[in-house]
Amino acid sequence: MDYLLATSALVYVTRLAFFFSGQWRNRRTMPLQKEDLPRVSVIVPARNEQQNIAACIGSLLACDYPEAQLEIIIVNDRSSDETGRIIDTFAASNPCVRALHRTESDAIDNLRGKPGALQFGVDRSTGHILLVTDADCRVHPNWIRTMVAPFTDSHTDMVCSFTTVRRGNAFALLQDIEWLYTSGMAMSANANGQPLGCFGNNIAVRATTFADLGGYRSIAFSVTEDLALMQAMDRRGSRIAFICEPTSRIETEPCLSLGEYLRQKQRWVQGGLGLGWRGYLFAASSAIYWFGLVSSIVTGSTTWLLVFLVLRILGDGSLILTSSIRLRRFYLLWAIAPSLLLLLLLELILPVLAFQKRVIWKGQTFGK
Repeated sequence: MDYLLATSALVYVTRLAFFFSGQWRNRRTMPLQKEDLPRVSVIVPARNEQQNIAACIGSLLACDYPEAQLEIIIVNDRSSDETGRIIDTFAASNPCVRALHRTESDAIDNLRGKPGALQFGVDRSTGHILLVTDADCRVHPNWIRTMVAPFTDSHTDMVCSFTTVRRGNAFALLQDIEWLYTSGMAMSANANGQPLGCFGNNIAVRATTFADLGGYRSIAFSVTEDLALMQAMDRRGSRIAFICEPTSRIETEPCLSLGEYLRQKQRWVQGGLGLGWRGYLFAASSAIYWFGLVSSIVTGSTTWLLVFLVLRILGDGSLILTSSIRLRRFYLLWAIAPSLLLLLLLELILPVLAFQKRVIWKGQTFGK
């Protein structure tokens, strides 16, 4: 049994080493782009977002970017609330804001849901660089300049960055740490040449490359359209930059209820199934870790139990710690260890979510 437990621990150490090596490769600071600024189109899909859209647009309008080189395209995705009226009001008083209204007839084939709303906006955009965020997000004043900076490298076709969660109660704090955890692993894996994912509320792509791919019309539909786009870029051989800067992070609203949180996780799990062997390898390393943890409890081996807990708290905790410090979110540091223990328990429901193919998101149903 000791041999099996040692093997389980070694597998997890190997996984940690993979992510730490990626963090090391990605340690370079990305400066703001100040000259030769490209024309940028910010695409924001909005479906029933009357509570959030004004704050989102306000943060975009506050960005330090020449108005002549910027257009903010808000796509009203068949909303039944006041979203359409709100964005029309902004467009009427701000020349760089464009309000678009998508109808049911536009939501067909690969263009259902969010991918369709994004394509609707892209089709009507004029920017050389396309930035995407969500209607429930707020951006840093230097977000646009930071996100376009990597495109000075002509080989870079996509840029991803971190999403953090708006500060609130203990549940919001747990989600903030989980998003940092997930983003940190995604950044590290990408630096090692193995893109595992990104968050679609904080990405940028080169418009010509997106067009060459055929856009979302040519990408198989996925409830995680961000990962589908990233995989298409990777297959094309494009360079994908994943940056971790205080000025590149965006802030999203937390899930307010456990049900909403679980639906979000189910969507992520269903989308993650499209990772293929990368996803299965990651899931296998987690399963092997759980085998070691449970076996140490069943056999009453306190030493091995401590080993597995230390691997999770100190190992994974160090990954989160690094991202927290780089993003200057120091108030999170005390909560990393207890949050990791809670997230460890939440991992138990992920296999169940993998078998629930029917995804309900933003009032829409996808899958069986």
